[in-house]
Amino acid sequence: LERSLARGEGRESSSSTAMAIAERAHARLGLLGNPSDIYGGKALAVSVANYAATVTLRANFDSKDETIHVVPGKGEREGGVKLIESLLSVFFDDPPLRHLRSERQTGFTLTYTSNIPYQVGLSGSSAIVCAALRCLVRYYEVEELIPRARLPNLVLEAETKLGIVAGYMDRVQQVYGGLVFMDFNSRYFESEGFGRYERLDVSRLPRLHLMHLRESGGQSGRIHSDVRRRFLEGDTEVAEAMREFAGIAERGRSILVGSAEGGEDGAVAEALAGEMRSNFALRRKLFGDAVLGAENLEMVELAESMGAAAKFTGSGGAIAVLCPDGDRQVRSIAEECDRRGFAFVEVDVAPASEW
Repeated sequence: LERSLARGEGRESSSSTAMAIAERAHARLGLLGNPSDIYGGKALAVSVANYAATVTLRANFDSKDETIHVVPGKGEREGGVKLIESLLSVFFDDPPLRHLRSERQTGFTLTYTSNIPYQVGLSGSSAIVCAALRCLVRYYEVEELIPRARLPNLVLEAETKLGIVAGYMDRVQQVYGGLVFMDFNSRYFESEGFGRYERLDVSRLPRLHLMHLRESGGQSGRIHSDVRRRFLEGDTEVAEAMREFAGIAERGRSILVGSAEGGEDGAVAEALAGEMRSNFALRRKLFGDAVLGAENLEMVELAESMGAAAKFTGSGGAIAVLCPDGDRQVRSIAEECDRRGFAFVEVDVAPASEW
């Protein structure tokens, strides 16, 4: 998240000046472990500075005006309105925050914009919600009332109220930023109300690329529906797969932590590439090709045919690509992506967020 704050320089109305707060939440790249975040597993993810959603809160000029409005920015889809309205409901109904509307009655307008490609597995919806939440936290000055680790819960609750099927990974990543290892073991939620989240050193990451469709890759709820049902019914194959996904994320963390203690960069890239391949192979086995989709499989196979490692960043529509052989490999993949109409960009990893 990136932040800015400005107070109006014009005429005061009642006892306050107009205020504007702007927050930004970046796209998310699931590097290892997903989709086990929905199933009490573990994940390793990074924030992608190339793409972001921005929400601006502008306080009503008249301090006695209590109305709250949500409006899309120019050219934006209307879907963000429902997302932010759902967040407002969750935020003001949260027990530590229920007093806020009576104590600070001046309303505001929330406006959102985003350049995150739509429905291609980069967490565009939760980015809008997360940036809006940060605006609310700052406007009401409640940073001390909500532990950082609980903020993703509010984002997820706002989305699930709308019927969105999702896990914690995206929301945790967009709250924390940078590179994060996450453990969603149920015992942590039972005792503390949230998982265990660890920031890792971004400088230890090898160079990553992102390949994605230029148009919608489908909704994650449909991607997860059957596997979710099987998991809830106690399917042993699904349960074992989720433990394997979690193990992949754990090994990825160990590779990166070990690299900080003197591991060779080339060895780190090769080791992470191996875990990415394992992650994708397990997902393909569990979900099946029909669910993963022809275009998604084409992207992965394109990368793999040139010696790179690839896996889904989220539910489909985008893949993370690691090119252990360097620039020549990158150029070859970029040329083929251009020929086939896929977007291909080097990942600019966003720094850790401040809250």
